[in-house]
Amino acid sequence: QSSTGGCTPGTGGFEPWKACSTQASGAYIFRPNTEKGIPGPFSKYDTDLFYPGPSGKPTLEVVQGPVVTEVRQIYSDWVTHVVRLVKDKPFVEVEWTVGPIPKGTPWADPSSPVGKEIAVRYHTGLKSEGRFYTDSNGREMVPRDRNKRGPSYPPLVVSEPVAGNYYPVNTAISVDDGDRELVVLTDVTQGGTSLTDGTVELMVHRRTIDDDSRGVFEGLSETMCGCESGLTHPLVRCDCPGLTVRGKHWLVFDVLAEAHVARRELAEELNFPPTLAFTDAAVEQGQKSWLAAALPKQVKLQTLTSNYASWHDDQVMLRLSHQYAAGEHAVLSRNVSVDLGSLFGSGFRVRAASEMSLTSNQDRGTMENRRLVWNVTDVTGGAVHSQIHAVQSSEKWQPMSGLVATLRPMEVKTFLVDLERPAVAFV
Repeated sequence: QSSTGGCTPGTGGFEPWKACSTQASGAYIFRPNTEKGIPGPFSKYDTDLFYPGPSGKPTLEVVQGPVVTEVRQIYSDWVTHVVRLVKDKPFVEVEWTVGPIPKGTPWADPSSPVGKEIAVRYHTGLKSEGRFYTDSNGREMVPRDRNKRGPSYPPLVVSEPVAGNYYPVNTAISVDDGDRELVVLTDVTQGGTSLTDGTVELMVHRRTIDDDSRGVFEGLSETMCGCESGLTHPLVRCDCPGLTVRGKHWLVFDVLAEAHVARRELAEELNFPPTLAFTDAAVEQGQKSWLAAALPKQVKLQTLTSNYASWHDDQVMLRLSHQYAAGEHAVLSRNVSVDLGSLFGSGFRVRAASEMSLTSNQDRGTMENRRLVWNVTDVTGGAVHSQIHAVQSSEKWQPMSGLVATLRPMEVKTFLVDLERPAVAFV
């Protein structure tokens, strides 16, 4: 629960936070109360969390089938989740549903409404030694150390042991012990942390009562019909229920090398599912690809568009990205080359290509020649440089050789290509 109200659910299960002092949680501030929560089924671990409803065991139902096995759990009338094991899939799916979050909290504090900030916490026996990782916009996995900051920051005085360890999670958060890793993949951006060794926690929903004094002059209490719940203006009344939110987490637990491959491939599957299209016209049956062959495992075709062709003499923009960081995998983190001339099939062919800056506003070679070289001193004795080089390739940019492009770890390259098209083109 938050200062003046807020909660978080936990562990393969849900529980709420109670918030602190006179600073309220709200639209901009997360400030939970670190008092011990009401004992629940996970109280052995989650002494800082509140059970989302009257204290007791969640109900459990197991449904088994030839393809999917589901474990359905109900924690209260506003918090449920379904755990799914899908045949031949390397992950466990947790589909959580939260809401409408009640404003009243009679099981915890009957005196007044209490805001709640709901999180899911997963427990393992991994000895992660205070370190966890969160992705940066789906790219590098950034190391985070509990109650610490990076070497370029002054020593941290811990005044917010919960909120101060929360970081944005766009696609993945993980903990490991050097041999094995737990990865939790998300289908939307959420806040996440690891407050104790071997745990991963993600905030999935919030409803706060009071304004956090950052300019919006209201609590974070949206409703299904758009009005602010509890509004008492004589001409406007809002009796609509709060929002209900549903999402998915995919859990991977494996040795490091396999977990690193799985998290990259599954993040793409979870966040970029196939687009469905429907028509009553006659269509050709079967499968078809405009690629001549599969791309290397570490390469993604990021962009293929003719949106800017009128500015570039009818050239098409093509963007390729390397999906692995330096050191992330023994094989897949190496440089990789792609021949653009043999990339496409089905009547499409790249006749010529030039590499551009990321946004395609200048030639890449010209940009590299103009790049400023900064004289810098690492005042931390090399700690900052070591942190950067741990995930960034030390190799220099490689220009194209004919139509062959070479990508370094985590590199994204943009090309303008002269694309030969069949009579009926898709771009």
